[in-house]
Order: sequence, then structure tokens, then C-alpha cells
Amino acid sequence: KDLLRDALKSLYTYNPEQVDEELVDSFYYPAKFGGDGAVEAIRQIYTNDAGLSPMELTAKYPEILDKKLPLHLIWGDSDVVTPITGDVGQFYCDRVANNRGGKGMTTIDVVSAGHLLFDDNPSDTNSALLRWINKRVL
Repeated sequence: KDLLRDALKSLYTYNPEQVDEELVDSFYYPAKFGGDGAVEAIRQIYTNDAGLSPMELTAKYPEILDKKLPLHLIWGDSDVVTPITGDVGQFYCDRVANNRGGKGMTTIDVVSAGHLLFDDNPSDTNSALLRWINKRVL
């Protein structure tokens, strides 16, 4: 459990005290004792089998992802799993910078957080989401 706790703390860069016993147990016990979907979820985590990449999905469904579906990304500035400077982050940064898809369909906010930003820094993350919703919907 200590190794798991340390791994989780590396994902919570803004607010590592969020990693409490309840959170550690929520990862530990399903992995240890199984249950519905647990084996498949753990397999995906350990094999890094996330399915199609955003680049592959966009190439496969351009009519939807380029023209019909607004996408707002909220990225943690300290995300070590999917850093904004990595391939996926740069793909989305390019879409925003070059208005790919037109009409500002893809937007990004960067907040002070790690990979699990909704839990690591819920205040800034939710504020970014609400700003986008207010612009797009209201």
C-alpha cells in the first residue's frame, strides 16, 4: 500500500494531502480482491491500453470531432502522465493555436494541478469548466 500511496501522491502535485487511506484503499482493494470489471481495469492501467489516441480518433471521425463537437480541455500544469508538452498535449495545443475545426471548437485551460486535476484542485478546475459552459451554453 505504501508504494501505491507514493504513486498516487505523484499524481496529486497541487494537493497531495488528498491522498488519504480511503483513496488508497479505493485502488488497492479492487486490485487485490477483484470484482466486476476490476481485472479489466487493472489490465488497462498496467498495459497502458487506453484505446485509440486522440489523434487517431480525430482522423477516424473528422466530421464529428472537427465540425460538430465542441471540446474544452482542462489540463494540469504538473501532469506527469499526460503532460501538455507531450504528444497529446501538443496535438490539442496545435488545434487551438491553428483553429483546427474552426469556430473555436477546441479550447484549453491550464490549472495548477497534476493528472487528477478534478480531485487535486477542484476549485480552479471547476471554475475553468464553468467559465467555458457559460461561454458556450448561456
